[in-house]
Parts: sequence; structure tokens; C-alpha cells
Amino acid sequence: EPGAVARRAVRDQMLEPGASAEAFFVIGIGVDRLSSQSAASTIEQRIRRGGSDSVVSDTAVWARARTRTTGQPDLDVLMNRNYLFTRLFAWGRTFDTDQLVGVTSRSPRYYVSAAYWDRDSMLWSLPALIDTDPRAAREALEYALTVQLNNTGTHSRFIDGVVLESGFQLDEAAAPLVGLARYVRRTGDFELLRKHREAVGVLAQRLYARRDAATGLYASHKDSQDEFQREPFMTYPNVLAWRAMGDLRTMFTQLGDTAAAAEAKSRAGALKPAILKHLVADGAPGAGGPIFAVRSDGQTPVFAEVPPGALLLLPALGFCSENDPLFVRTYDWLHSANHKYAYADEPYGLPGSYRVPFTTSWSVADHLLLSRGRERALRILRASPWDGGIVTEGIDPHTAKPDIAGRAFATAAGYVAHAICESGCTDETAAKR
Repeated sequence: EPGAVARRAVRDQMLEPGASAEAFFVIGIGVDRLSSQSAASTIEQRIRRGGSDSVVSDTAVWARARTRTTGQPDLDVLMNRNYLFTRLFAWGRTFDTDQLVGVTSRSPRYYVSAAYWDRDSMLWSLPALIDTDPRAAREALEYALTVQLNNTGTHSRFIDGVVLESGFQLDEAAAPLVGLARYVRRTGDFELLRKHREAVGVLAQRLYARRDAATGLYASHKDSQDEFQREPFMTYPNVLAWRAMGDLRTMFTQLGDTAAAAEAKSRAGALKPAILKHLVADGAPGAGGPIFAVRSDGQTPVFAEVPPGALLLLPALGFCSENDPLFVRTYDWLHSANHKYAYADEPYGLPGSYRVPFTTSWSVADHLLLSRGRERALRILRASPWDGGIVTEGIDPHTAKPDIAGRAFATAAGYVAHAICESGCTDETAAKR
């Protein structure tokens, strides 16, 4: 950039045949010259005292403490690489305030790096932090419930909470509530819940305000793949809202607020039949009966899939059983030739959409959570090179080659790692260690 200061560091060395050499370049980062020089000097002093191996060893110890095991070495490598990547690249500290902030990815290899989405951070990356680093998960929630609180539910924001892209998304409005409830359930950290009682109330009322009186459903401007839809009622976001209301009932009960708990219970109780009435329909070609629509205007259903907020997730959210005939028909239809983006005949095909016309990493993770789809998902996981083992937005359903635009996808890396562990880890959770 114009005016930028550049430095060139070179080490020349002649090597005899069979010999080797190492070169270490120490870089210090800070808000000014003094702090950056001091940072570099401290690292250099550590190397002088214990050698470069000690610095590498200390880092390895930190990393190993944030890993899990499935008992399958090849799967462990993939899972833990993505666990660590979401920890280090979906979260980072600002230079000027030392605030932990969340982003989709710190890497410029991903096409929307360094912006904040409630959904990405709270539903995809946070579960991985809870699995491996509960202290970081707590700090991530502190950030979501303070810095990002004013605009929770708005499509995307800068790291200081200011709106980047406008448009309300129901799934994003529910995400911090579902994330907080998951954290408290896993860790028993009721102090964090009590500390942010006011924020929980704000988020609850923001969610409730989206209710449509005519249908009993909750409206969204954009769907879970960040696209505006004319039809405001979307199935996965409404099911996620239903889950959030159930979580609100539990959290308000834990807080001793019986009136708020009763309201959350009532709203959840009214929402489920509204979903089944307005977002389940006949008419999907070849379905053989009613299935879940992806969205509706209250009258006309749309049959499709949205991988970042999939119909395939409904059992994982507790809305229905995987063996429920309604879900079975929906699953079958999404994997059939009647769904344009099913890729049913491709060796590495899982349902996609017009927005992401390939096998997505979300779909791989969702299938890991379903007994019916788990083996196929594991085969796809192992077949793709991904981005050096780091999860990408998706892969070619015919070749398993990763897409180029969505490389280094840090929040999705956490989502896939968590799904691998949820379906196959043999050790205790980090939250219970």
C-alpha cells in the first residue's frame, strides 16, 4: 500500500551435499514501533534461552490440550486440524483493545473473511470451542452478548458490531440463544447466564417480535444462505426459533423468572403446530406424500434445500425423529433426482442448492449427525483433500476436489469438526475435563 514500510530479511548459506540448515525470522506485531519491537525481542529471548524447539514444543502442548479423539487416527487428524483452525482463524484479538472477536475466517483465502455472522460464530464455531476450549467459548459468548448485541439478527456486521450488510435473518437472531444454552448445558456455568440476564431478555423480545399473527410463524428477510426470499416463512429458521424458545424456557427457569419461562413455553408450544400446518405440504414431484417445504408465503410451498440451514437438521434440533415418516419422505426427496441439486448419482454427492451447487461442508456435517447418512458422509470426508485438510465451503460431487472460492472456511471448520466428534468421539468432552 502507498506509504507502507517494507523490510527485507535474507539469509544466505552454502550447503554441502546432504547437509541442512534452518533460518528463523522473528516478527513482532504491535500498535506502534515500541510494542512491536518488544514483542519481537521477547520471542527472540525465548529462543536464545530454550532454543527454537522449546517455542515449537510449547505451542504443541497448547494445541494438544485442545484436541479430541475418535480412536481412528486418520479421522482424528482431520477433526483436530479443523478444531484448531476454527479456534485460531474464526477468533482473534484486536490490536488496539485486545478484545476477542469472531469472524467467518481470518484468512483472505475465504471470500468473505473478517466479518461477523451470528450464525457462523454461534452455531458453527462455538460448538467446537465448547468441545475443546470452554474458556474460549465463554469469552466468545461474552463478545456476542455485548459488542454484537445491538444488531444481533442483522445479516452481517463489522467486528465492532456495526452493520455491514443489512437484512434480518431469523436464524441469526436465534443463534446466540441456542449457543448460550448449549454452553450452559455442557459446562454448568450459570454465572455467565446470570451475568447476561438482560441480554437474554433483549434477544428473546427481538425474536418474539417477528411473529406473524395470521400464521403463527416467524418471518425472516433472508434465508440461511443469506439470500432474500419473497416468501418470508422459512422452515429451518422457524425450527431453530422453536429450539431457541425451548432453550429460553430452560434458561429463564434457571434464572428464577417464571413468567418469562412460561411465555417461552407457550410460544414454542404454538410454533410447532404452525410449522407443521404451513411448512409441510403435498406437491413435491415424486415425493409420494407430504414433506417439509423449505419456505412458504403461508399459502404456496417451495420445495428445495438450503445447506447452511438444512431441513436435514430437524432431528438434530429435536423437532422430529429421524424415523418420522414425514422426515423420511423429506430425506428421500432431497436425495432423489426430483431435487435438481441432489447429485444423487454422483459418487460424492449430497444435497446442495442454486446458491451452493455442489456438495457442501454443511451437508457433510449434517449427514454425520444422521444414522442413515453417516457412512456416506465419512466416505466423502476421507475422499476429499479439502484445503490441505482444512474444510472448504464444499467439494465437487463427482471428483471430491474442493471449491476454490470457499477455502480456509474457519467457522465451517468448527462445524464439521464438532459433527465428527459428536458422532464418533470416544473421550470425554473438554467441558467435563
